[in-house]
Amino acid sequence: MGEGNLLEALITYGLKQGLRIESLPTNNLFGNELNTVYFNNAIKKFAEQYGLNMSQNFTNEDLLRLKPQKYDIVFGNPPWQNFVDLPERYKEQIKSYFFKFDLVDNSQNLLLGGSRIDIAALIIQISIKDFLKENGEAIMFMPLSLLLNDGANKNFRTYSIGDIKYGINSVFDFNDENVFDGVATRYGLTHFIRDKKSQFPIPYFRNENGIWIEYQAKPLFHETDPLSIISKNEKHNIENIKPIIIKKESTPRQGINTCGANDVYFFDNCNQITEGYVCVSNKTKKNITLPKKFIYPLITSKDFIPEIKSPSKWVLLPYNTNGKPLEWHQMQMFPELINYLEANKEILQNRKGLMLKSMLNRGYWWALLGVGEYNFFPYKVVWEAYGRTSFNPTIFDGVWQANQSLHAFIPVKTLNEAKRIQKELSNKQIENYLLSLKMEGTMNWAQPGKIKKIIKYEEDIPALF
Repeated sequence: MGEGNLLEALITYGLKQGLRIESLPTNNLFGNELNTVYFNNAIKKFAEQYGLNMSQNFTNEDLLRLKPQKYDIVFGNPPWQNFVDLPERYKEQIKSYFFKFDLVDNSQNLLLGGSRIDIAALIIQISIKDFLKENGEAIMFMPLSLLLNDGANKNFRTYSIGDIKYGINSVFDFNDENVFDGVATRYGLTHFIRDKKSQFPIPYFRNENGIWIEYQAKPLFHETDPLSIISKNEKHNIENIKPIIIKKESTPRQGINTCGANDVYFFDNCNQITEGYVCVSNKTKKNITLPKKFIYPLITSKDFIPEIKSPSKWVLLPYNTNGKPLEWHQMQMFPELINYLEANKEILQNRKGLMLKSMLNRGYWWALLGVGEYNFFPYKVVWEAYGRTSFNPTIFDGVWQANQSLHAFIPVKTLNEAKRIQKELSNKQIENYLLSLKMEGTMNWAQPGKIKKIIKYEEDIPALF
């Protein structure tokens, strides 16, 4: 409850209706706050401003340990923080709750401390299960990533806690309205009803330049998909997108991830000095001689302009074309490569990340993430997955490499296949589908998970005999 502002708003609303404080059912207001300073400030405010002693109604406790009690309505503003960013000691204390409430898809990831699930999901579900009466209502300020993003939050969108079901009734997306100062997370107010199934589409109100515009929202392809937000009056026909058929080897991928070592792997200049060697440089590395066969052009935004594909960045990939990192004995043939990597060994060994850690533990301290055999396919259909408002799939030959979360791509082995996939991806319905997710201009614009929703694999399609 913080300092009690939301509960106070109910009192001030009653007073504005001409009611006296004595006639308001303030004995039916209850609140809980973990932060002791905020809790004490709330007690003091209600006493000084309204003459109310709320010491029996307000509790200073972690909601996870608060004794369950049933209420008609729960207002909430749960903490907004990914599990991975919580203090280590607190992570250990609350891990079991994420399993108990079926919020974890990858249990190993949670056990290792790396889950991206937001703790708000857990607090909302506990509030509904332990503190709402049958058919009670929960009205929550919450990060909209729980409703609109792929990944860890899809488990929340089962809208169930064991045998208990609850429905999402409506959403108010504050969008460009600055309700909470200094908060960059996209947030809104969501209305849930316990023991009621969601009836999609639901009303979705979006604040646009100070005006609430009503849309409709629903998951398009699967009940746990992110909500697509569609104008009430326009017909996008996005539910009828024709699936794109590809081989499993062509699964959509993200670009190369250096795990914080861009200065080691990425270069701004590349000049050939002999048939087999190039001289590369960036802001921190000057005139480095490396084998040409391990230096690849790195895609940048200007390379999506038609007919303009002239590299302005390059990437070092100490890999075999089967997608496996070079073995140490293989690198013995390239002393310049070994010398360069050895000079940066401390930086590379100190990189963080759960997925990278397994590579480092096996001795491949020169490895990157997002590298596999698919990086060396003859063709890639690439699109900008970050910060865009339009969808522009573009064909690159296989030597070009995509860059981390900025780009995503479908690797293919023939030009004809690349042209077919590019043409089908260019269907305006697909861009409309992406726009319906209201992620334009963000890091989640067109990441691989979103495109996988419209993919079917050849291997999964029953053969006709």
